[in-house]
Amino acid sequence: MRPLEVSLVVLVVGSAVCLMSGPLQKIGQIFVILSLVFAVAQGALEGTHWQLLPAYAAIGLLCLVALRGSVERPRLGIVAVSLALLFTVATVVFCLVLPMFRLPRPTGPYPVGTAILYFKDSARVDDASPVAGSPRELMVQLWYPAEPSDNRIAMYRRLRETEPISSYQSVLPTNSRLNAPVASAGGPFPVILFNHAWHSRRTNDTFLTEELASHGYVVASIDHTYNASVVLFPDGRVIHENTPHEFDDLESSTPERIRSIWDKELQKWTADQRFILDRLETMNRSAGTAWFGRLNTNMAGAIGHSFGGAAATQLCAKDPRVRAAVNMDGWFLGAIRARDPNRPLLVMDTSVPNATPNPSAKVEDVLNASDSADLEASLHKYGGYLLLVRGAAHEDFTDQPLVSPLRMISHRGAVPAEQMQNIVRTYVLAFLDEMLRGKDSGILRANSSPYPEVSIEEWPVALNSGASPIGAK
Repeated sequence: MRPLEVSLVVLVVGSAVCLMSGPLQKIGQIFVILSLVFAVAQGALEGTHWQLLPAYAAIGLLCLVALRGSVERPRLGIVAVSLALLFTVATVVFCLVLPMFRLPRPTGPYPVGTAILYFKDSARVDDASPVAGSPRELMVQLWYPAEPSDNRIAMYRRLRETEPISSYQSVLPTNSRLNAPVASAGGPFPVILFNHAWHSRRTNDTFLTEELASHGYVVASIDHTYNASVVLFPDGRVIHENTPHEFDDLESSTPERIRSIWDKELQKWTADQRFILDRLETMNRSAGTAWFGRLNTNMAGAIGHSFGGAAATQLCAKDPRVRAAVNMDGWFLGAIRARDPNRPLLVMDTSVPNATPNPSAKVEDVLNASDSADLEASLHKYGGYLLLVRGAAHEDFTDQPLVSPLRMISHRGAVPAEQMQNIVRTYVLAFLDEMLRGKDSGILRANSSPYPEVSIEEWPVALNSGASPIGAK
């Protein structure tokens, strides 16, 4: 719990105890007033959120008790104070189970700015739209190196992008300042395209996007409309995902059906990324704008989590401006078969791939074996890096482990959230620095990782592949 929240709870409990003690009732009345003051201060400084609603209700009950003046433990007063204490306990439980979590501070030399942009691709018809002939529309959030500024701190999500239970995230501060001026020194900055997981959203890896921005990258995270869980457009429209749900229940389908769904969506996501990269290139050429000459779209990278990892790999194979890709615990879904031999790849995984299918395997096992075989064949031919994190879970590559200390909610693995975030940030940054900037930290080739959970393999490029050695420019 944050300092003002703790102070508020302490004052409410103190008010309740004093009001039920004859000699201390006057002090209890003062505490009730202080509770009101702290509630207003907390709301103004930290933002109100639903976890504190029981505490606000408790203050209301205690106000009623305090207004009665000196009371010799009347039954109504006892009930009201008991309820106030019960409500306060509920607030503490809610704040512990779903806390106002803190994103790790970026470690780079730049302050971080962020901006939310709207783009419309009039050249493409969005076949997922309920309105026939509608163009493809996308929301993109940029995190970028910024000048120091007093611009307001950006919240984790906008209110209409949340559900009732996650609405508190609309007042949860990040480490970025909204629409801060772009850094004037050090550019042009390499562009990194980020892709969320299936039915996820653009902000799910803010711990990583802020870190990259602080080290001089412009990260463009795309909400892939009609697959992203919630997309809010500038005109107020809210779009929810409406893609087929076989992906959520693989065993209800067949490998062939799953692959057809994935392939169609993968082509759409690849087109989304190329379109956004084109638009960023246009912004870079637009004289008189904040982005003029600040973006290096010809030395770009692509990152993705889960399905987004396949989209990043596919883009790297299709667009010569994209020089390197990172797949964070995602299947490749065939995208790796079209991999360009001179495009380095970092694969971050939670387990050792198994390319031997079981004759009686279920749908997921068949797909997993096929994907593992594709990965092994690609690494043998074109090289790359395979990083395994022992004890990690799928959601550990996102902000999700911060959401709750309860694994049934956070879905985290055995690796502590802070450690996992350090691992992801360290290796993704080192990989991009080497492949896009020629800065070799040595950590990608270290015989032993500074993290005991990590093992990393460097696969050399095959002599007959036609590829340059890893990292060659």
